[in-house]
Amino acid sequence: MARFADLLIKAEREKIEIKVGEKDIRDFSLIYLRRIGVDFFPVARTLGFALNYLKIPFFDNIFAQPGSLGDKLTSQIRLAIEGLPIIPLVYCSREKVLEKQEFITTNLGLPLVAKHCEFHRGKGVFLIEKKEDFSKILKNPYEGQFFFQKYCPAEKEYRILVLGNRARVWEAKIPTKVGEFRSNVCLGAKEEFYKLSSLPRSMADIAVRAAEALNIQIAGVDILKEKKTGKLWLLEVNRGPGFTYDERISREIKELADFLLSQLKKDA
Repeated sequence: MARFADLLIKAEREKIEIKVGEKDIRDFSLIYLRRIGVDFFPVARTLGFALNYLKIPFFDNIFAQPGSLGDKLTSQIRLAIEGLPIIPLVYCSREKVLEKQEFITTNLGLPLVAKHCEFHRGKGVFLIEKKEDFSKILKNPYEGQFFFQKYCPAEKEYRILVLGNRARVWEAKIPTKVGEFRSNVCLGAKEEFYKLSSLPRSMADIAVRAAEALNIQIAGVDILKEKKTGKLWLLEVNRGPGFTYDERISREIKELADFLLSQLKKDA
């Protein structure tokens, strides 16, 4: 017997490790997920996908079925399973954060980023610069679970609009506030739109594969280009991405309209 609070998850590209307390989950031959509190529904869904990937039988299979709305942690695990370049992460339950902070910092280093599993638009995202900052997770006003990711200083962060199975618009999101590490437009980041012909093939491939992995047909895919190394990291895939409506600045609305019209013609 164990609790969901005992789970520790470590993930990166095509590599998932899970512990139940101090025991590797691969030591179990069969797992029964039972009595899941509301706070751990996202974790149960994440666990279902991970167990399938690790080929460990479990009950019930409903926990490995994608819902119409996915939480961030489950999405990250699904993207990692598909071999996409997610930023390495560690999950532990909120009540175990202080107990596991040494493990988290050993695996991810400092600084690192803490993200709420279910919030969007930059809400519930913290920069952890020293171990004392972990107390923010316990004192912040948001209920629910967090996961932690390595902090990768950005040369630039990009948003690619994927429609169907094609990248159709791309832009850079540039923070304008001093000391702000988040690149959310709703938090004041500036947008710079570029010609689609200049989109690197490697970035387009990541965006399209990510949208397909989560079965999202209209997706805003966020990709970070790391400073110094130039490495591309997949941050997240957004359902219902925000648009810039001024067509003098952005082609998003025009491309969306063209895409919807093409689907109507295809289905006629």
